Amino acid sequence: MLQFDLNHQAEVMYAIHAFVDVCLNFDMTNEDFIFNLERLYCAFEAYKQEGIEYAASIRAFIAVTEHVDSQRGMLSVGKYLSGLSIGEIKALRRILHAHRGMIREEIKSFIRRKESNREALLEEFEGAIKGYYSVLVIRVDLSYSKDGMSDITVYDFYQHINRLRAVITDKNGCFDALVTYAIALEQGITKGFHAHLALVINRSEHQSDYKIAKGVIEKWNEITLGKGTGWNINATENKENYEKQGRLGIGDIRRTIPEQGNNALGAVAYLSDPDKYEQTLLVKPRGRKTFYKGDYQHHGRPIPDTEENRRIKEWNAQTALAKLAEEMWFKKL
Repeated sequence: MLQFDLNHQAEVMYAIHAFVDVCLNFDMTNEDFIFNLERLYCAFEAYKQEGIEYAASIRAFIAVTEHVDSQRGMLSVGKYLSGLSIGEIKALRRILHAHRGMIREEIKSFIRRKESNREALLEEFEGAIKGYYSVLVIRVDLSYSKDGMSDITVYDFYQHINRLRAVITDKNGCFDALVTYAIALEQGITKGFHAHLALVINRSEHQSDYKIAKGVIEKWNEITLGKGTGWNINATENKENYEKQGRLGIGDIRRTIPEQGNNALGAVAYLSDPDKYEQTLLVKPRGRKTFYKGDYQHHGRPIPDTEENRRIKEWNAQTALAKLAEEMWFKKL
């Protein structure tokens, strides 16, 4: 039996996605199939919105509900489903199975898109970090409090993200020394709709990466009218843990230290991870993106040809990805 609270849109979509996945890849009794279908049908109806794009798994579920609506006449959904024969239940399952190819293709498309985004992301951040002797790399995760999730639809989420991006690109407040940024939009079973944010800040104008990250979370909380929360990845404890693992890529990063450069690119690469399909945004306003980044333009000043500066050439996106792949390989053993 699938266990979900179904008290906010993100969780409803995730529950439907999980239901379809179980139906296609695992065993589910007819009784459980009907029970979950009725429950999720009602939950989905509560969050229907115009102008929405759904993931392939959600579209498969919608195809089933549309068939039910076309057949039930004046009967309630529960009454109709409870009276289905085994053959009629199999017919509903076949509708889901007819979408299997579409779901597989979406996963392949997700991987291709993430790989393309990652290439652009690392090129952007490599250029931004190498453009300054020293920068602050900031990583913050932004989400909603548990109590606030029930009030948040995907339209609210995008409205909040739009306001945040406007503050970032206008370089207001804690973003006044911004060099570039990237933001990835996702959803999950515990966090609901959430965003991963990475920033490069000119260190000559700010000294504390923790305070900047704290300011970002405070701005997010303001934008969301108190419903937003965040994780300050630049907290001292987190940085100490990364340093022990040889993976510290946030905080004070110097372009002349190759290990720091590679680690920084590894840290921001998380924003476009091809292996994170389980975090894909299952619902979004039509035509909207799930990944945004800045457009760094080099300041034009030549870098002095010193022995120290020649070390800049020892790290780049390719070496960072190679290190990341080696770590992932080790973790999968």
